[in-house]
Amino acid sequence: MRLLLWIPRAPHLKILGSVAAEATRRGHDVLAVAPAGDVKGGDALIHARGELGSMVPVTDRWRLTDFRPHWALAVGLRTAPTLRRLTRRRGVRWCALDHCGDNLSFLLEGESTNGWDAVSLLSVEGARLAGSMTEGVACQGYPELDQLTTVVGDRAACRAKWNLPQDQHVLFFGTAACPIRLGRVRRWWFEQMRYWRIVRILRQWADEHGAFIVAKTRAKHRDPAWLLRYADKVVGDVSFYPFTTLELLRAADLYVGFASAMAIEACAVGIPQVHLYGWPPEWAEWPSGWPFKREFFLKAGGLWNCPGSVAVACWGDRWWQTVGAHLDAVPLALMRNGTEFMQAACERWAGPLDGQASSRVLDLLEA
Repeated sequence: MRLLLWIPRAPHLKILGSVAAEATRRGHDVLAVAPAGDVKGGDALIHARGELGSMVPVTDRWRLTDFRPHWALAVGLRTAPTLRRLTRRRGVRWCALDHCGDNLSFLLEGESTNGWDAVSLLSVEGARLAGSMTEGVACQGYPELDQLTTVVGDRAACRAKWNLPQDQHVLFFGTAACPIRLGRVRRWWFEQMRYWRIVRILRQWADEHGAFIVAKTRAKHRDPAWLLRYADKVVGDVSFYPFTTLELLRAADLYVGFASAMAIEACAVGIPQVHLYGWPPEWAEWPSGWPFKREFFLKAGGLWNCPGSVAVACWGDRWWQTVGAHLDAVPLALMRNGTEFMQAACERWAGPLDGQASSRVLDLLEA
């Protein structure tokens, strides 16, 4: 079978990389196409060549006369509408993979599966919540998380790769995200007042416990320059296959971050977590995404609210004491308790953590 991977954004590699590896293992003919000019400025072509180039051919242009795939795979239901329309007329079938549950949100926003020949969602439970809109849509799990059983090493190997101390506790700090529904003024005030205080609390806690802070940032976070003074190491999105975030989480003893979808990876790895609400979560979510966040993240047994994973509001009277108290509540020696509960919460949203999501995607296409 001939497969084409359409990679307009570098982060799509964290999902399509796992599919490419399984397809190659099965003997399929695979071509990765990362068109020049990443739509988010993330250098998709550079990442694709560096991370997939030793496994499959990578190009920035695709012509049907040179490579006519049986299937083209892309991430997200809104990807490449014009290209899909033109190539489907000539017999190319297209499959949409999911990212963090975005496909479910798009369906609830009125998107349809028209223009796609196959759509893969994450978990059956998530699709069930969406109701009749997902009838006939398959749920294969989250190919990104297959990396935990393939290309992401164990704790010692990840620490060695990222030059993290082997004999210290490591705190992984997910830096402040910029929720799309919060205005610039509100985010600016948060950065000037509460964000700075939160980072100081983390630094004090790390010093008291002899812990090493590695901060994971992204370009869109636009983190302030003073972050470098409080973290021992700051890392951006160096690679997506293997995924930098998964490797740093595997290396860490504790995750602290602002309530975000990074809880999916943290729960899959199974390390204790403290999720900080810099703002009421319902303020930051698109209406279509809020039902899923409420059900699979906020409710008891959810990704932000299960044994080993707690959420703390960073507003109100003396909120900073609450943050410190939660950090102190669990002794470092017991930090890895609760793994089974965190992974169960992850499976409810992201599907089975068996390392076989990519295999199930290919089973669907082969059938």
